Amino acid sequence: MSCHPQDQPLKEWIPYRDEYLSELLRLEGRGDVEKDECPWCGEPSEDEDGEHVSFYRCMQCFGEDLMCKTCCVKRHEANPLHVIEKWNGYLFEEVSLKSLGLVVYLGSHKCGEVCNQPRMLGSFTVIHVNGLHDICLAYCNRDKFRAGEWRQQLMRRQWYPATHIDPHTCATFEVLNHFHIMTLQGKVNTYNYYNGLEKLRNNANLKKTKDRFKAFMRVMRQWRHLKMLKHAGRGNDATRPVEATTNGELGIPCIACPWVGVNLPPNWQDAALAEKYKYFLFLAIDACFRLKHRMVSSEAQDPALGSGWSYMVEDKPFRAYLLSITDQDEMCTCSGLAALQQANTKFSRGYATTGVGVGVCARHEFVQRNGTVDLQKGERYANMDYTWASSLHHHDHHLTKVQSYDIVCQWCKKLVDRLKDLPPLVRLNLVLHVIFFVIPKLHIYGHQILCQLTYSLNWLKGAGRTDGEGVEQPWAHMGPVATSTRDMGPGSRHDTLDDHWNHWNFVKMIGLGPLLLRHLLTAIYERQIHMKALKEFSESQGEVTKEWMGWINDWEDELSLLPDQRTKPNPFEMLESGLTEAEIKLELTTLEAEQERAGIPPIHNVSPTSFISQGLDIEEQQQILKLDLKANCFDTTLQKTALIQQCTKILRAIGKFRSVQATYMPGALQFLAKSPSSVSTANTDAPGASSTSVELPEDIPLCLPSALPEAYHVEGCRPALFEIEQKLREGQLRNSLNQLRNHLHMKLRLLTYRTMNVAHQGAVTRSKAIFNRNQKQIDHCTSKYQTAWVAMGKLVGEDRLKWRKLEKGDEPTLAERIKDVRTRGGEGTREVSWIWKEGGTGEAVDDATVEEIICVEWCKTYARAMRWEEEVSLVKEEMHRCLVSLEHNAIQWDNRREYEGPMARGSAEWKEEWTSLGSYVGPFSVGTDSFHKEGIRAYAYSQAALYRSLASRFRRLWSGLGEKEREIEEGVDISQVI
Repeated sequence: MSCHPQDQPLKEWIPYRDEYLSELLRLEGRGDVEKDECPWCGEPSEDEDGEHVSFYRCMQCFGEDLMCKTCCVKRHEANPLHVIEKWNGYLFEEVSLKSLGLVVYLGSHKCGEVCNQPRMLGSFTVIHVNGLHDICLAYCNRDKFRAGEWRQQLMRRQWYPATHIDPHTCATFEVLNHFHIMTLQGKVNTYNYYNGLEKLRNNANLKKTKDRFKAFMRVMRQWRHLKMLKHAGRGNDATRPVEATTNGELGIPCIACPWVGVNLPPNWQDAALAEKYKYFLFLAIDACFRLKHRMVSSEAQDPALGSGWSYMVEDKPFRAYLLSITDQDEMCTCSGLAALQQANTKFSRGYATTGVGVGVCARHEFVQRNGTVDLQKGERYANMDYTWASSLHHHDHHLTKVQSYDIVCQWCKKLVDRLKDLPPLVRLNLVLHVIFFVIPKLHIYGHQILCQLTYSLNWLKGAGRTDGEGVEQPWAHMGPVATSTRDMGPGSRHDTLDDHWNHWNFVKMIGLGPLLLRHLLTAIYERQIHMKALKEFSESQGEVTKEWMGWINDWEDELSLLPDQRTKPNPFEMLESGLTEAEIKLELTTLEAEQERAGIPPIHNVSPTSFISQGLDIEEQQQILKLDLKANCFDTTLQKTALIQQCTKILRAIGKFRSVQATYMPGALQFLAKSPSSVSTANTDAPGASSTSVELPEDIPLCLPSALPEAYHVEGCRPALFEIEQKLREGQLRNSLNQLRNHLHMKLRLLTYRTMNVAHQGAVTRSKAIFNRNQKQIDHCTSKYQTAWVAMGKLVGEDRLKWRKLEKGDEPTLAERIKDVRTRGGEGTREVSWIWKEGGTGEAVDDATVEEIICVEWCKTYARAMRWEEEVSLVKEEMHRCLVSLEHNAIQWDNRREYEGPMARGSAEWKEEWTSLGSYVGPFSVGTDSFHKEGIRAYAYSQAALYRSLASRFRRLWSGLGEKEREIEEGVDISQVI
């Protein structure tokens, strides 16, 4: 099979390697110069001593033609920051244009003219993309009214002064823009970027350079701030100075979310009940503990340039609010929530901030204006309440909100009371808001079953396919910034975070076109699949589905109430019987504690329940070890070491178990002493095995009460132990069966995914590894169930055992289960594998139980179909809102073209007018009327054109949607449509 060059580009390049290297070396010399005279003026060029012919070349100009000193200076009057090299007879060495006599003149002069009364600076440092330059600078000192102050003369040449008083250092707009986009996109920090500039022309550190790092940092902070002000239209505002900027004004709002007065129809509140979900506002909050901040500097020494003007909350009122809040009682009643468990104990020594809380729109991941806040001691309610309420002030209270939070089940409790403690600046009247509280789809599996049923986005009418997990995406974007912001001053850190979030929102905005298109086509495809599934399921069930539909409607009518206020049963909940293994342990332990308080002394410091639990734990470890040995997964030295450690751990646990067993079950030790070793190391293939006859750890009998012969029951074992083991075995059976179901669910998903998506060898290998891990869990659950079933049979008798024996072939996939449900003919009992029967014991269930199972399954099928139907409508509505919002933004910039404010009417008049408004006016001047107005007008035109061009791009992307929808409905592969 032949290879094309594009298949192996480096391999194809290797034969040319010598040629490329020779060309690089050729450029170290003068090239094809044949004459000593300057090609530009025709005069020979000699050095001052007249000994060597010397030519100059520019490393930035296109082509490296050599020239004389005079031509070099003349050609670079307009390019004073180019790098010049001089041929000394042997090699090229760098020289400065300053050393050749170039003087850079500033001021508003015609081409070729210079100021006759300049202020000369013999040494002036310019930071540029090609390094640091030391130049000779001449300010215009003759006509300062027209030329401007010295700092203004620099700005008008696109050089940013490092100080506004008497600048001797500046950074070019080009280097500021370059670093800005590099830090926003590549997360390059200021230190590394500046050091890179220094090393561009002094990598060996042979030349002494001026340290302008602090000046560059200071300039960059100002540059970030000014760019945000400019992009938000603050410079085009004729009525307010910059100091009058309001909270959140510099932030970029989401153009796809509902925005009252901008992208919603005038009568949106009168929409039909079935259409109201189109105007839901989906929000999410979360915290990240990577964005820490050490106790460096202070707000007084390092203030933010625009505190509260964009994404971070305003600092001063927030700090004052925190002083009024003591430690809140944030006890967690839902297992699996680590954030709350550490809320008041999170490591914070040495840190002023332990993390950041953020709010985003849950469907498009735009960071909310005033939606981010510092955390001082974990994920406290006080901080998260403040940022949530602060961000909601930028949304109309008439909008229905869907609020996602990974600990919302705890956070929403007493939320109304906590909001009353907020300062007036952000206080909310929650009565005016309709809010649905939900948990993100991935995080919800770490919650109790009750939370999974109550706060699931899958069952929320109008939620579409919103997953709530988008709040995690900004953390991936901001993670690389954590190291550099950790040691900044507080003001610099806030400005930097605001700048990065602003870039995040802008990138999100310009990417909404392809994103929404992809979401819509996927939703259309999935809607077709799930609507068909619902239709088939409903037809098989007949008229009873109307009754089930009524239950869903009744439950959905109460969704706007808090969970403890709802009265209707959840149609997606399957009633469970019996206690779990953990619940049984808790019940038994509680009973033992009550007995001890009643004065019944324990006979051992290890309680009977703990003793039996230890035995069951060891038994499970032995089962896992047997499965591992059967799989022969101990080939490498590291794996064999792990096996030895695992065996040692089991042996030590058995030793401790035996010491307690002597107290509770002396008969067990007598029985074991009379019994011969059950297994020896005849299997010498086992890793670490020797010829010595010893028992293998996985085969050592524990002799729990169920394994004790009846002759030893009376005097050889405490009577209570039989009942304790029976209860714990009951929990084991239920737990292992539930886990078996879960892993069979997963097996179906893995098989389906591998069949539909995995083709290449590497992907096949990875999917096989995942599949094998899941199969190992299935085998473990099966082994655990079978062991517990045998023990229960000995404890209660097989004739009285209600649990069925798990045979080979009792593990059908979920696909078979659904197929059976859909094709049910109405018989009293269904012929489905007993492990799927929610009674859990496997005995034949009556028609009512089967009906409940099918009802819940149908309700979930209905919910899936409805969510995809809603998703199609939601995305179409979001597309429309994007176009309307972009045109609204363009019109706003159209209205900013004509600037008639005080800044356009000269310095004195401007100062007088804004002073009368009570605004602070510093000692600075402005340009003339026409020049300033023209710049404002041009920028307004450019921004309006930007938004209209973006809208045009979206329309082109979305053209032909009707045809694509028909293709999907006709069965065309969605990958071909997208």
